Amino acid sequence: MSQMTGGRLTPGRVFLGLLVLAMASMWFYAFFLARSGNPDRLDDGFWAEAAEARCVEMLEDIAAIAPASSVTNPASRAADLDEATVVLSAMVTDLRALEPGTHEDAFLIGNWLADWDTYLSDRRVHAERLRTEGDVRPLMSTLPGGAGSIQERMNGFARVNDMDSCLDPGDL
Repeated sequence: MSQMTGGRLTPGRVFLGLLVLAMASMWFYAFFLARSGNPDRLDDGFWAEAAEARCVEMLEDIAAIAPASSVTNPASRAADLDEATVVLSAMVTDLRALEPGTHEDAFLIGNWLADWDTYLSDRRVHAERLRTEGDVRPLMSTLPGGAGSIQERMNGFARVNDMDSCLDPGDL
C-alpha cells in the first residue's frame, strides 16, 4: 500500500502554484487595471473636437476647388491637386499647434500627423506625375510589410476618435 505525501512541498507543486498565481495576476490586470477600448482612442476628447472643427473648415475649402473627376486635362488636375494640397497642409500645421491633453495622446497624434505628412508628399508626387507623365493613377505609400496603406491607417485613427471630417478628402 502506498502512503500519501499530503503536506510535502515538491518542486512540481511549487511550479504549479507559481503558474496559477501568475495566471491569476495576469487576468486581474487584464480585467481591472489595463486600459480598455481601442488603443488609438485619445484620452482628451477636447483635442478631437477642436481637430474635427478645423477639418470641417478644410472640407469647406476643398469643396470650392473643382473635383478631379470633373477635370479632363492632367495638367489642370495637377494644378487643382496642388491647390487642395496647400489647404490640407495648412490644416495639418494648425492641428500640430493644438496642444494634446496627455503624453500618450501626443504620441498618437504625432504618429497620425506623420501619416498626414506622408500622404501630402504622395499627393505632391502625384501632381508632378500628372504634369510630366499625363493621366496616371496615384501611387500611395504603403505600411511596412504591405499590410495596408498610410491612408487607411490615418483614416482609421480619425474614425476611432469621431473625427470623420478629418478623413482624407477623397479628391484623388
